[in-house]
Amino acid sequence: MANAPTKEPRSSARDVILDAAERVVERDGAGRLTIDAVVRESGFSKGGVLYNFPSKLDLIKGMVARIVDAVHCDVELARKEAREQGHSELSALIRTACEKEPHSQKFMMGLLAAAAEHPELLDPVRGLMTQMRDDLLANASDPDLARIVFLAVDGLHFADLLGMDFLSPDERARVEARLVDLISEPKS
Repeated sequence: MANAPTKEPRSSARDVILDAAERVVERDGAGRLTIDAVVRESGFSKGGVLYNFPSKLDLIKGMVARIVDAVHCDVELARKEAREQGHSELSALIRTACEKEPHSQKFMMGLLAAAAEHPELLDPVRGLMTQMRDDLLANASDPDLARIVFLAVDGLHFADLLGMDFLSPDERARVEARLVDLISEPKS
């Protein structure tokens, strides 16, 4: 019997629309994100886009929610693997944060610019970060050192985002490795 061809999982309409919105923001900037631009980019009808996202604000909320969901999944996977291997969840999280390839700089800047008009859009990001840090700091042998490492990783990400990373790739790798070493602690 011949092997049946495997099908790629189909993306949901919401995902296709969100992908299109990300491309618009990345290519044209957040100021050009409109329902009409997403209609053109996605190939959906205006009614199809509006059915999934009734307003531009809902579209931006969807973009933020998708980023939060992706980060949450990455964090939970890193924590699970660390527990299974008997490693520190904290060092696994820092390693994951350092190794994870962020969204494009232009897209993230556009999203931040859009959120500047509506600061409440960042509430899900704040909530995720607060919960994640509270969970992990509760088990840190040195919570102040853990906070310092978190802030350093955030600084690396913001330097990337703002195009102000002045480290060579080798320097960056050494800094990231040192941050992981600082936080690596035997699991108690």
